[in-house]
Amino acid sequence: MTEFCRHLTNGLDYNNVAGEFTMSPCCYFAKQDVIDSQKTNIAELRQSWQNSDLEKNCAICLHTESSGRGSYRTASFEMMKGQSNKLQHLNVQINKQCNLACASCSSIHSSFWFQENQRNNIEQPLHIKNIHTKPKYEAIKDEFLSWLEKEDLSELKYIKFSGGEPLMSDLHLKVLALVDNPQQVSLQYTSNFSIMPTDTTFKVWEQFKLVKWIASIDGVGERFTFLRWPYDWKTLDPFAKQAKEKAPNNVMFGVEHTLNPLNIYYFDEFEQWYNQNLSTNRLGDKSDLNLHLCWGNLDIKYTPVKLRQKIVEKYNSDHTICSLVKDIPEPVEIQGLLDYLDNLDQWRNQNWREIFHDVQHHFA
Repeated sequence: MTEFCRHLTNGLDYNNVAGEFTMSPCCYFAKQDVIDSQKTNIAELRQSWQNSDLEKNCAICLHTESSGRGSYRTASFEMMKGQSNKLQHLNVQINKQCNLACASCSSIHSSFWFQENQRNNIEQPLHIKNIHTKPKYEAIKDEFLSWLEKEDLSELKYIKFSGGEPLMSDLHLKVLALVDNPQQVSLQYTSNFSIMPTDTTFKVWEQFKLVKWIASIDGVGERFTFLRWPYDWKTLDPFAKQAKEKAPNNVMFGVEHTLNPLNIYYFDEFEQWYNQNLSTNRLGDKSDLNLHLCWGNLDIKYTPVKLRQKIVEKYNSDHTICSLVKDIPEPVEIQGLLDYLDNLDQWRNQNWREIFHDVQHHFA
């Protein structure tokens, strides 16, 4: 039988879902299993994942592949090699501490969003409150570290930290301290690029094979500030230059750029900045630029038809943006999007129609 995905046998994603310690083979797998560190059997759990409805649980990757692009699933065969079932790829999403309330995010992933909702008197369900209750987080963190201490890490090749903002906590350093063979392990941090690692962190990073420091940047200027609020572009721009100067030589940079109905038209502005500032590290090694279609409050499917046509007319037919526009699902009613954007304006004293003035009339 042809192997479906190496994450099913060699990957683990540890998460904090509704204040519970959960596990899945990767961050895109739909089913999250609540873990009891005293009772859960990892071999049985992996078997249950392989026997599950993979069309449902792996829908994100399968949809990506249907448009002719590579996915996390297809990439798994390059990430993980050999016949062993030992852990090779580890993803840690336990910590939801964050200092931003990005327009594309929510209180599921950001403690700052949780605080924002409290300030605006928005009632939040119990499962959200549980994520941000400190005793619950501390219990999950301790249970996770206890579990990881028992895990065989001898064939570990890759550790990915996301959040929240992973550099707001020392959890990543506690994980790295458990790695006995750092010279064969690569790291990735998906970060909002607002916190400079300490000298201690940089020294730890130097011990590892490679460190990918991935910045979440969705635009430039005032459009960046709107989408990554309350981070200011005037702070981010010099931070990027400083990061390149300070980071060890084994640090590679990259950008996760999330395309939504407001910013996709302006991608050329960001692309120019990226090519001038973060397309390489200081040694000239090329970085990664990853484009994602947004879902949730700023779901890309809210992009009006006439705006889609305008985007295609703006870019050359062979530009990546044109192929991505073709992948956008059928348009839907946008009143919910407009209500959300108007609420953001009210809460944050902004004006999205002025900030995205070239496209705002398409949302009338």
